[in-house]
Formats: sequence, structure tokens, C-alpha cells
Amino acid sequence: MDGSGCELLVNTWIRDALFALILISVAWAIRSSLPSDLWKRSQPLTLRATVDVVAEDRWVLPHTVDDRPLAKPPLINWLSAPVVDVFGFAPWSHRVVPALAAWLTCLFTLQLARMFHANDTVVLSAALLWAGTWLGFKSLFLVRPDPLLVLACTSGLWAIVARIQGVRWSSGVLGGALGLGLLAKGIAALPLIVLACVAPRIARIPRSDWPSAPWWIIGVAAAPYLAWVVATEIIHPGFPAEVLFGQEIFGRVSGTGIEAAGRSPWQVVLGIWKLPVHFVLRTLPLSVFAMLAVRKLGRNDLAVLLMWFVLLHLMVFGFSASRRADWMMPAVPAMAVLAACRWCCHWRAPFRTSLAICAFVLSVMGWNEARSGKAWIRPLESFAHQARSRIMDQPAPVLVIGNDRNHLIGLLGLSGVDHHEPTSKLVLQEWLDGSVAPGEGFWIVAGDRPAFGTHPARIPSPGMDSWDQLDGPVDWLFSVEAGEIEYMWPGALRLGWARRRQ
Repeated sequence: MDGSGCELLVNTWIRDALFALILISVAWAIRSSLPSDLWKRSQPLTLRATVDVVAEDRWVLPHTVDDRPLAKPPLINWLSAPVVDVFGFAPWSHRVVPALAAWLTCLFTLQLARMFHANDTVVLSAALLWAGTWLGFKSLFLVRPDPLLVLACTSGLWAIVARIQGVRWSSGVLGGALGLGLLAKGIAALPLIVLACVAPRIARIPRSDWPSAPWWIIGVAAAPYLAWVVATEIIHPGFPAEVLFGQEIFGRVSGTGIEAAGRSPWQVVLGIWKLPVHFVLRTLPLSVFAMLAVRKLGRNDLAVLLMWFVLLHLMVFGFSASRRADWMMPAVPAMAVLAACRWCCHWRAPFRTSLAICAFVLSVMGWNEARSGKAWIRPLESFAHQARSRIMDQPAPVLVIGNDRNHLIGLLGLSGVDHHEPTSKLVLQEWLDGSVAPGEGFWIVAGDRPAFGTHPARIPSPGMDSWDQLDGPVDWLFSVEAGEIEYMWPGALRLGWARRRQ
């Protein structure tokens, strides 16, 4: 490659990086203006695991809301912990790493599209179609491992195509992508691994033009993940067999795991059609464009790899008992590139049309999020911010009681069990004996869930009618109320200060 060609390559990466930054910044602004969704889609588990890394220094097996080890590899927690430690336990600090992953995903989506089409308007359309879908937009700032997995799959797909085309440093990118995917979500990186092995055969590349076999790349990429698995066995004997394999893999397929909800293997097989239907509906209108684009594929068109990447996701995750469309998030960028480069490229104005589609879809999604947003989200996060400030001004043990399994405890920067069940006098006494010395003070964060101390007249604990009998009197500093008790919301929150009796 001559100097001018190298300069052109660098310039396209820079231009694409700037466009990706603009697109992700606009999406961040839209997401920030909508009601927070940190309480949904298991995000409190990931958030609390990050807090556990910061607060308890548990890096190998961080704990979640029920004080049990996280069932996923903790890469998202490792990357987010330094950010949260520096900038505090605010909701936005937990979204920094997902946002950076979304920016890089957008960049690799643009570069992947350039491998199949040279026109800038078509290339930029691929990123707009990706961001302008329900699944694409949801994957941008989700406080879960999914944004990292989406980045791993998109960069890995770029590397697979680049290896076929002879790009020198593509093997290194593929290894990094595989390692990232395995440490982000473990077995969920399987479609990318399979495609890396069979891509030349699927694309009908002549045997003489095949790149070297990727076995050594896969082996090197799997080494960090295997090292983490060994470390979990040392720290928590039986964890890999019971959780990583028993629950996360075998339990989902056999119908015996927590996620399976009691489904039998036959129900899993007979219901395999549900995931493709969910995927098509949640990626409209992109899914329709992609199906039309498949008809435009030539016999030796490398873009067939994009189609197979989507199909591999359907085949791998279709056999899981808990079929959720968010598992298909890693396939959306590939489908956007396929639709843009093999169908939308025939439009009279691909960029303007894709921009209009993206704006319309984001408007509909924004309206839906605003309409269905929970009224208690802002009070809860406001309470967490005020309570955190008070606690930091006067550090002391914190007793949390009567809350639901939302993200409150993570925003307070606390780790441990989130007490949301009725609590007895004996349990509270054990907590005091282990956490507070006689005569010392402690904080109380009390919700309205059925638990001792919240409504003692209505829900008495055996042998005790008020806080004063144990450690009072309690000085209730402030409270936040937001209507009736509902899922994830305890109905009211109070911050109090008490001193244990001598």
C-alpha cells in the first residue's frame, strides 16, 4: 500500500470516529432526558457487583443484591469500578463504560460497512439504522455486559472479513474481540467463535486464499477467561460447575435452571420459533430491510457472512429456555450493515432516508419510555444522592431495611444483603453486634416494605414494637414518598440516625 492509500485509511477511521462520537452523544442526550431504566433488565445486579468491587475489593467474584456471586464474568465491573470510584456512585458514572463500548461499536460498524460499500452515504446509513432500532438503542447504555459483547462481536466480525481480505493486523483484532466477548459474557461469544472457524467455507473462498486457521487465536483469547474460571474455583469451590455450567448453560437448555422458569426440554425445542419472531419485531424496520437485502446477495458475496452471523445467534440462543430478544443485540450491527450495503444503497438518498427512519424510531421509543416511565425513579435516585452526601459527611455503618431489589443500595455505595423481607429482632441484634459498638451511632435507610421498623404498629416484629426498644430513639432526617408500593419501589424511603445503647 502506498503512502496515499495509508493516509486515506487513517482519514476514514478518523472521520468515522467523529461521526460515531456525534451519533452516540446524541443518543446519550436522548437517553438522559428520558426516565431512568437502571431498575430494569437485571441492571441492579451489575451495578451492585461494580459497587462490591469498589467497596469490598472483591474482583474475582463480586457479589450482587442477594450477596451471592455474580453469575457472569465480571469484565464490565472491572472496567466500571475505577470510573465509579473516581466520580462517585451516580447513575451516569455506571454508564460511562457502556457508552465507550457503544462508540467503538459504532466505529467498527462504519468500518465494517466500508468493506462492502465505498459510498459514504451508505456507510453512514449503516450506523443510523443500527442506532435507530429498539434493540440497537437499548444496547447503547445498558448497565449490563451486553454493550461489551456487542462491541466484541462487531469488532470480531470486522476482523474475520479483514483476515479474508489480507489486512495484516486483523488477527490481533480478532483475538482481542474473542477475549473481550468471553470475559464479557462467557458462552455468549460462541456464535463469533463458530463464524471465525467456518467463515472462508461459508463465503466460498478458494482453498488457496483461505487465511491461516484461527485455532491459535482462539486459544490465546480464551486464556484470560480460563484463568478467571480457575480463580473462581479456588475462591468458591464448585462455582464453575454449579453456576457457569449448571445454571448458565445446562439449566437454560434443560429447563432446570432459574432462568428456565420450569420449562421442559420439549417446551424449549418446540418454542424455538419465538426468538426469531421477537427479534424481527424488535428490530423493525431494519429486519425487513435485511430480509430484502438477502435477495441481493451474489454467489461469492462476502456479505453472506453478515447473514450467517445473525442466523448463528438465532440457532445458538434459540435453544435457551429464557428467550429474550436482548440476547440478539450483538447481531444488530451486522444486520444494519447487510441492510445498508445490499438494499438501502439502491435508495435515491440513503443517508437522508436512514436519518429520517432513525429520528422517527427514536421519537417513538422516547415517547414510549416517557409514557411508561416509573414515577418513583427520580425520587429514589434523588434520595440516594442526598442520603449518600449525609453518610459521607458522617461515616458510620448503614442498616438497610424494607427496600426492594432496585438500584438504591448501589447508588448509596453499599454492598451486602438488601433486606427486603420481614426482619426479626434476633437478626437485627446480630447485625448490631457485628457492625456497631455499644454507644456508637449508625445510619438507617428504611423503606416501606414489610419489615421491622417501617410500620411497627401495622407490622410488629415478635417481642418488639418500635425502634426505641432496640437502639433508639431514631432521628429521622428526611424522607421521600411517591405513592403506593409497587414492583421495585418500597412506597417511601427514610434516612435516620440512631445510637446503640451502652
